[in-house]
Amino acid sequence: MLWQVHPGTGKHLPTFIGLYRKATALRPDVVDNWYMLASFLVEARQNEEAVTVLTHAIARLPTHPRLYLMLGQIYYMTRRVDLARDVLERVPAIPEDDREMTISHLTLLMDTGLADRAQAATDILALDPVNSYALMLLGAVTCRNGSSQKMIPFCEAALKTEPGHTRARYELAVALARLGRSQEARQMIDLNQFVRVIDLQPPECYVNAETLENALVSEITRNNTLEADPVDRATRGGFQTSASLPRPGDDAIGKVLDLIRLHVDGFDTSLPENLNDPFVTRRPKHAKLRAWAVVYPGGGWQKPHIHDTGWLSGVYYVTAPKASGQNPRGGLLVLGKFETGQPGTDPPPWGVRDIRPLPGRLVLFPSYIPHSTIPTNSRDQRICLAFDVIRSPT
Repeated sequence: MLWQVHPGTGKHLPTFIGLYRKATALRPDVVDNWYMLASFLVEARQNEEAVTVLTHAIARLPTHPRLYLMLGQIYYMTRRVDLARDVLERVPAIPEDDREMTISHLTLLMDTGLADRAQAATDILALDPVNSYALMLLGAVTCRNGSSQKMIPFCEAALKTEPGHTRARYELAVALARLGRSQEARQMIDLNQFVRVIDLQPPECYVNAETLENALVSEITRNNTLEADPVDRATRGGFQTSASLPRPGDDAIGKVLDLIRLHVDGFDTSLPENLNDPFVTRRPKHAKLRAWAVVYPGGGWQKPHIHDTGWLSGVYYVTAPKASGQNPRGGLLVLGKFETGQPGTDPPPWGVRDIRPLPGRLVLFPSYIPHSTIPTNSRDQRICLAFDVIRSPT
């Protein structure tokens, strides 16, 4: 596998922001100048300034829907849904041939409750059959109202276009399971065939595992992008960084990610060439590693979810509290639970698999496998690096 490793843009953000400030001053009539300035401000986590910039831009260029959509997205991501709705109700007409902007508009309308989810998701899939978010939302709706049969043609259309499509494979498996077609569902999701559990030795530059652990804890806990329960993420009762690791100065994180790439390469070469499974036959030749960190207090957990943009996903445990007799399953990584399951839902036909987290343990699994965690109920934190292996065009 050929890895695309690009230096992070974080250290260059002040320069980019400065350049686009000058651009908006020199050419305030160019909508892209305002849009790019706001984009870099959001990346720098300066959301309030981005709001100010976009509000000023809309006042000067009131006919450009792109500015309204970005402002609405910022309000939504910062949990100000009422303000997002207000902006969306003022969006100017979007050109009929602008598919990307139309999809963004429909997505925000769904997220803020201004549009019927099933209808909006169907409209999006008519424009983009491989839209993962629309497939996810439509899958949730059909599970709730008992119409899983409706998901099958949408999933099949996505898989015809992209045979290795992560979300479509998962949603098709769920629909088959809900319809009682258990054997077919089990063929879609296997909790053993492509799952690897590897206990890593620390890189040679670290004296021992404890030295590496201390360095990783220091780099992760000082990361200023740690955010409590980010919107549209699976973390509950915990903290998660933005997906831009390593950051400047993250020496230990960088070395562990290099080690993870080596083991992903080993996983890739171990896949049987004669197996007619899209996970194998459509695996990426060029890839990049998208990584972030999660810090869980004792009550923190991950709700069941999959990683739509990944081919292979995984987690490396930095710290993990020991299991107690009173809570023997505390802290477990659980593979297989329905993403949209409710308490009392029968186990899926492919079952569930528990994996015990240990410091230095690496777990690899296909991105279409739903995964979740159980709270540790411990005074000690559980800290991990999570990642996706994402297809890269070159």
